[in-house]
Order: sequence, then structure tokens, then C-alpha cells
Amino acid sequence: MEQVGFIGAYDKKDLLTNVAKVLSNLNKKVLIVDATTMQRFRYIVPRISNATNNTYISDYLGIDVALGFMNFNGIMQYLGQAPDYDYALIDTDNIQTLNSFMLPNIAKNFFVTSYDEYELQRGLEIFKFLGQPMQIYKVIYSANINNKEEAYLNHLVNGMNITWKKEKIEFADTINDRKAILENQISKEIKLKKFSTTYKDSLEYLISLMAGEYIEQSQIRKTIKSM
Repeated sequence: MEQVGFIGAYDKKDLLTNVAKVLSNLNKKVLIVDATTMQRFRYIVPRISNATNNTYISDYLGIDVALGFMNFNGIMQYLGQAPDYDYALIDTDNIQTLNSFMLPNIAKNFFVTSYDEYELQRGLEIFKFLGQPMQIYKVIYSANINNKEEAYLNHLVNGMNITWKKEKIEFADTINDRKAILENQISKEIKLKKFSTTYKDSLEYLISLMAGEYIEQSQIRKTIKSM
């Protein structure tokens, strides 16, 4: 099972569902783990029963989503076996679950943020308590990506135990893409046709960095176009 970390205070649920659906359409079995403080997925993913337990795994549009778990041991106990997934996408916004899911030990972690001051400061706060070095990909959402804003981000991480990987992903935060996200939320569907070409290109690039040599980039591109 390939584990991939998505770190930061930015609301990542729509990005993760889009990534997971593309992988699912490529015949990969995907688990999203919402290990954030806010647990936004709890408000869109129904329980599979009327049980009151706060930890559960439920289906959302063909994607399994785990809520309330602090580590993979808890998920394994819930399932009664080792998780049988090709990919586990771990969403965290705090140092506790970053450590308990052992994200510093995995190869692929993405820091997702806008240049909003709260999201930057709150997201980077996680790394102040990091006990070992991490190499991380930047994923930036911004309507006005420029060198000044990126320099400010780089300034904020001075002295922290992280280094940026050379590849970075930039999503233009456009009104049309926000409309497409809202339409998917309302219709309870995951469609990409109404997203901008730049959004789909960035999504393709992110997934290709995740999948590495296991999935051809041409397959990823074809799948995104078909959605």
C-alpha cells in the first residue's frame, strides 16, 4: 500500500476526492484517511449504520473514507485485517496525527496551502514540532501566484526541519474552478469536465508525482479527460 501525506490547514477534501476518483477510475483501490482536527469529511460521508462510534470507514462515491482513527493499527482493528488498498491518502493538519501515521517516514508528502495568512501560519505550525527532517512537495492554491508570495513562504520555514522538493504544483484559484467544486458537492458527483484546463493539468501533475513509475502519465491524462 502506497501511503501519501497531505499536510496543512487548507481545506483539502475536494482535492483528495478528485485525486482518489482519478485513481479509482484507473482501477486502483483508494482509502482517504481524514486525520485532521476539523474532520470535514465527517459532514459529507455518511455512516454505514446508526452506530454512534466516532471511528468508522464509509463509502463516498466509490472511495473509502476513514474517520476518527489515530493510526493504521486502529484501521486494521476496525477492518479485522491489514488494509487492502493500493493508495492511502492521509489528510492531516496537526503534529499528533502526522507522527502517529508516521508521515515523516514515507517518501511522498505534499504541503497544501493558499497564501492566506491563517492557512500559511496554521499549516506551517505543524512543522515547528517536527523531530526529524522531511522533504515535501509544495501544493499552492492562489489566484495570483508570484515570486514575492513564494519568497514569503520560504522565509516562514527558515529554521524548520523541512526542505522543499524541486517539483511544485500550482493550482490557479479561479471562480470557475470554485463553481465546479460547488456543483460536485451539491450533485454528490465527482466530475472534472467543468474544471479549467490549468486545474486539470495541475491535478495530472500531482497524481503523476504520486504514482511515479506505476501509472503512465498518458493514462492519467486520458482518465481525467474522460471525467
